Amino acid sequence: MKNKVLIIGIDALDPKIINKLKDKLPNFKRLETFTLLETTIPPETPVAWSAASTGTNPGKYGIFDFIDRDLKNNRPKLNLTLEKEGIIKPEYICAMRGTPFWRILTQNNIPTTVIRWPVTFPPEKVKGRMLSGLGVVDAKGMLNNYSIYTEREIKDEEGKEKIVRVNIENNAIKTYISGPLIRKKDEIIDKKTPMDVEIKKDEIIIKIDKKDYHIKNKEWSEIIKVKFRILPFIDYHGIFNIYLLSIKPFEMYMSSIQIDPENQFIDITYPREYGKELVENIGLFYTLGMPEDTKAVTEHKISRETFIQQVSQIENERKKMFFYEFDRFNEGVYAFAFDSGDRLKHLFWRNNVEEENFEIPGEIEEYYTDKDKFLGEVLSKMDDHTKLIIFSDHGFGNFQRQVNINSWLAKEGYIKIKGNKEDSLFKFVDWENTKAYSVGFTSLYINMKNREDLGIVRKEEYEEVLNEILNKLKNLRDNEKLVFTRLYKGKEIYKGEYSNLAPDIVLGFSQGYRMSWKNAIGALDSEIISDNDGEWRGDHLMDRSHVPGVLFTNFKINKKNPSIMDIAPTILKICDIKIPEDIDGAPLV
Repeated sequence: MKNKVLIIGIDALDPKIINKLKDKLPNFKRLETFTLLETTIPPETPVAWSAASTGTNPGKYGIFDFIDRDLKNNRPKLNLTLEKEGIIKPEYICAMRGTPFWRILTQNNIPTTVIRWPVTFPPEKVKGRMLSGLGVVDAKGMLNNYSIYTEREIKDEEGKEKIVRVNIENNAIKTYISGPLIRKKDEIIDKKTPMDVEIKKDEIIIKIDKKDYHIKNKEWSEIIKVKFRILPFIDYHGIFNIYLLSIKPFEMYMSSIQIDPENQFIDITYPREYGKELVENIGLFYTLGMPEDTKAVTEHKISRETFIQQVSQIENERKKMFFYEFDRFNEGVYAFAFDSGDRLKHLFWRNNVEEENFEIPGEIEEYYTDKDKFLGEVLSKMDDHTKLIIFSDHGFGNFQRQVNINSWLAKEGYIKIKGNKEDSLFKFVDWENTKAYSVGFTSLYINMKNREDLGIVRKEEYEEVLNEILNKLKNLRDNEKLVFTRLYKGKEIYKGEYSNLAPDIVLGFSQGYRMSWKNAIGALDSEIISDNDGEWRGDHLMDRSHVPGVLFTNFKINKKNPSIMDIAPTILKICDIKIPEDIDGAPLV
């Protein structure tokens, strides 16, 4: 019998935590190999998972940051899926332009199932099944877009655009659900559907499409279906759930309206019928690429305890998905991604984790011990012909100080300001006199003539401007501490068809530092470096030397310092497939 390969990716599984908890993780200890896994430059989720799936550096698949820039106007744009306008509905193209292992396996007629792997939207045709992961959008084409329904006065507060004010008459509310955004000529129309709410003593009853849903105070609802009429005879079928924050005064949280897996307006599974099959066997489930609503916490709309309950729901759904496929995994390759732990750490990380005798937050410890129990169940069911690979895309670290490189570039004269400097999306920039700018979380670009449409730096000036900025940034200090561990020239670290799209400088932040939120979307902060006083407490958007991933296998590996680019060629080698010449990683067997 040929070997089967089971790949379990666990986003943000951190070696410091693993080592600290090793006596509480008996099933991980049973495995043959445990080692650090070198991650990508930069150590960002879409970059690293794409390296794992292709076995190549980012220059060969074209993802260098969560956020890219539009060369027509230099403005930031998300870099998970590429959207274009269709005749009836938007069409999406996966931002990952390399060749993943599942495509090679399919070409070689090897059965392959891929569940929730990041940057797989829309799903690819495989010899098997695929459920898309990070990148799947909601009804509005966004990554997340919760709503808060409330009777209270709307104040000038963070997230106020997501608040729906309601009026109560005779213990009843007549309101609406906001759904897809439809373009009609030059107008964007927000499609809505009615929703009634009946208020009882200790519960509410939501009435949608002639169905009633009972929700207790301080509890989550079941997943609810909703339908929006887009055009005559064309409907958008969505799903969502609700958390009842308070009956008196009335206030409830509603998750993003997500694609209904049984009635997919835009494909999220291959084949399409696979969504219905999953629902019939495990029940309705969150379909959004990143359903864990960290934004609702950081904008103080739901509590951290409510968020933990949401994560628990998602993890339970994922386990049901995993075992539904695992119990019929008889040949080929099965790849599954768990990623809620990453979102959990962003909110529950503590600054003392870098210290020698650090205390692990209880919520994080529980996540790790739960994964160990899950692994124990997997190992108890796994046969002797299955090769097991467990890996994480990166580790984790502190986020104590935030840095706005655009504010620094403006101070140093590389960005010239005109208009209101409080604007975002670079609306304040005088591009005719701007030599460099930063987009995303680790990327800095020279404003090149004949590359950017608004570029001014000539080819013969490029090296001088680049090196001048590099030399200044190398010495950027916060009091006595260097802000950067390393700075990389994109053209030196990336090779391949898409390396021309890479940042000119990739910023490798020191421990405790990260790019500011405003910088990522082309906005300025009043200070270049300031305290991070938000709920988002931990991160991995720093130099990769500070946040290595981990690798576990049930077999010996042949390399002392494996890289995340070694995952794909290892899978191919175990399956007796010739490894393509353009793969940068090497098989570990």
